[in-house]
Amino acid sequence: MRELLYNREFRNVLVEVAKVGATQALTEIGKLTPFISKSEAYRKYGRKYVDRWIRLGVLTVKGEDNQKKQIDRVEIQAIASSTSLADYINSQEFKAKGIKINISEALEQDKIK
Repeated sequence: MRELLYNREFRNVLVEVAKVGATQALTEIGKLTPFISKSEAYRKYGRKYVDRWIRLGVLTVKGEDNQKKQIDRVEIQAIASSTSLADYINSQEFKAKGIKINISEALEQDKIK
């Protein structure tokens, strides 16, 4: 049973990595624009999360005050995937083992160093 759980976890990680890689490839060949608007990021990932990632300094927003704010498509997808992965790791199976990953805390510590 435990092996089945780990196989599923590993598959989920690979799926997220493949999605980010596909986005990167499509961006490089011009099938996707390299940037999305801040409002599109809000719709896709949630305003609460996007604002938190910006506040923590892990997500870069490009554009002047009076210009449309743009966010790197691959960057935000990678951040969202890593946050989802951390949430998943903190699920019941890992909590039972006493393992906890706090992505926001880890990012704050990196920012301080």
